[in-house]
Amino acid sequence: MSELIKAAVSIKDPFTLLAFLAVILLIAFRTKTVPESVFKLVGEKISRERFYQLVHRAFLYGFAVFLVLCGVAMLGQVLGYMTTTKAASLEELKQELALRHGDGNAARQAMEQFQKGLAQAQDQKLSDAIASLEASLKAVPTAAARETLALLYQKAGDTKRAIQLAEQAVSSARETGNAVKTAKAERLLSAVSASVPASTPKSCPSDAGLIGPKLDLPPGGDTFETATLLVPCVYKGVTDTENEQWRYYKLAVRRGQTLKVVMRTRDAAAPTWIRLHGPDGANLGEHYSWYRPSSLTEPLEFKADEPAVGYVGVKGGVRGSAFDFSIR
Repeated sequence: MSELIKAAVSIKDPFTLLAFLAVILLIAFRTKTVPESVFKLVGEKISRERFYQLVHRAFLYGFAVFLVLCGVAMLGQVLGYMTTTKAASLEELKQELALRHGDGNAARQAMEQFQKGLAQAQDQKLSDAIASLEASLKAVPTAAARETLALLYQKAGDTKRAIQLAEQAVSSARETGNAVKTAKAERLLSAVSASVPASTPKSCPSDAGLIGPKLDLPPGGDTFETATLLVPCVYKGVTDTENEQWRYYKLAVRRGQTLKVVMRTRDAAAPTWIRLHGPDGANLGEHYSWYRPSSLTEPLEFKADEPAVGYVGVKGGVRGSAFDFSIR
């Protein structure tokens, strides 16, 4: 059933267009000019009475098709709205808790933390919002908190945790047998899974090191907003940056974890810069090597008090340099 719902959602736009074209055609044939014009084209082969009988029959069939198209289009629009990937509202949470008939104190705590998390998310306090929604989910595991939390983790750059929550939402919805909720959870899973950049490596070699196997460092983004998501690993620079342009990367850091960044320049005279930034873009430290071949920098570190994203910027002689991005 959830597959039928997703199919109806996907075809709502073309069916809406067909229904619109059908009503234009029906209105045209209700006028006098259009049927008369068509009759002139076929008048030599059939009588006027026969022609109008055919037009009347075509009108009835067309009207029936129009009603079917309108029904399918409206159903698709409604299902599309019901299964839209978006943060749940407090009312949705209240309705879900009311159906559970569980512990009143736990439900009250879940609502308070959920409401607090929504307010924090609106104020762009992402880490605080995630912490509040995690508390709500811990008090009472609800689909509203789980799906909203998945979207916040996706926004924070922690795609792995977002996918994990979305998969739990799908499993929970399938257990209840609710086709609409299952379709909504599956659309959420597709949305957060699609946020993983194609260039992002899936895993780091077990024996990766500053000397040893490495992953190729992607091109990176030119702003914090377009920063490339990386998994913790050791990377080898592939190309130098152009025109002193900084290239940015981001790594998801969970509460209590520390992001540590170390750079080793290539064995050639080429200036290289590396910078570490916090979740708000503030500069937490910078190292550069000015014509010092194969030099190793001191670690740059960022410890997350709440789930957050750390940003790393590099520029200069990146090609052949080694970058160790570790999270502990």
